[in-house]
Amino acid sequence: MRASSPAPHQTALPAVFASLAACSAPTSPVASVRDIGTVPNPPTVSARDVGFSAKLKGKSVWIFGDTLFSEPAADGFQWRSSSWSWTNADSLGPFEHALGADGKPVQLLPHTEQEDTFNREHRDEPRRHTPWPQALVSDGDRAVIFYVNMATGPDGPWDFSSRSGSVATWTDPGAPAQRVEPPLFSDDEPDWGAAAVLVGDHVYTFACEGRSKGCKVARVPFAEATSRAAYRFFDGDRWSNHWEDATEVFDGAPLFSVHESAHLGAFVALYMAPGDDEMRVRTAPAPEGPWSDAAPFGEGKEPSESFDYAFIAHPELAREGGAVEIASYTRPIGWLRQETRLVELRWK
Repeated sequence: MRASSPAPHQTALPAVFASLAACSAPTSPVASVRDIGTVPNPPTVSARDVGFSAKLKGKSVWIFGDTLFSEPAADGFQWRSSSWSWTNADSLGPFEHALGADGKPVQLLPHTEQEDTFNREHRDEPRRHTPWPQALVSDGDRAVIFYVNMATGPDGPWDFSSRSGSVATWTDPGAPAQRVEPPLFSDDEPDWGAAAVLVGDHVYTFACEGRSKGCKVARVPFAEATSRAAYRFFDGDRWSNHWEDATEVFDGAPLFSVHESAHLGAFVALYMAPGDDEMRVRTAPAPEGPWSDAAPFGEGKEPSESFDYAFIAHPELAREGGAVEIASYTRPIGWLRQETRLVELRWK
């Protein structure tokens, strides 16, 4: 028999909430959404994506995925698969960037010796082995970053797939994070870290895959996030030891955010409709649900070169008791050009 434990949030839910979530038409809790500009890219950087953030050592640290720049760095490469910037924890801007002595972005998740050797051997090909950052959580003094180990090529830069997944620990915003390798999660598992939220002493992390981007949820004590044996997976009723038991709790997106809103008194999931520019929101009384139907409430800035993605809230920058929050999304603006667009959300 597979071991499992009750879901503490789930068993305490009033039945009426689940009934309303299932039967009522989706109503957006967003009163207004306003474009407020962009997060500046570092010098010579033309593109970077993702943009999760958390409060760490008094700073609002923002982590990014693929970061492309026009001039080679000292190591000869014109990309990093992860980079980071930071701003004040109590205000938005100005932003500072983690740059090396050559003025180019520093890799947040350092490559292993094997990855570095492979990338140098295939420097002139569309091939690389590299970690992509996903969501991060922080207790203020220590952060945990989820990431996937990606293999790109040989059939062009869009030929990529995840080989495994893991986490990194991060305590100094001025230095790179420390990866946990060998990886915690095998290539058979979903890519945990599409979103993550710290609730009390537990991290809840999501994986959203398949055609519908169905999202499953796992949890782990924050202090044990580097231990694979400590993870449990929600099967719709209980927390199982086996990831195969995880069931979908809603349809979402490959990169999005979940956070607890003090103003709404609920957990909030923000995401862009996959392959679209439509902003969507869901709410729930607990990370595992039950989640409301998706309610659209806005769109990305037009025109977009393809579609916007990675719609992410930054609750550490909330104002007015959480009534006003900042969110961001990745917006393609040309060939190998991207910007991180900022919006201000006001809740009803």
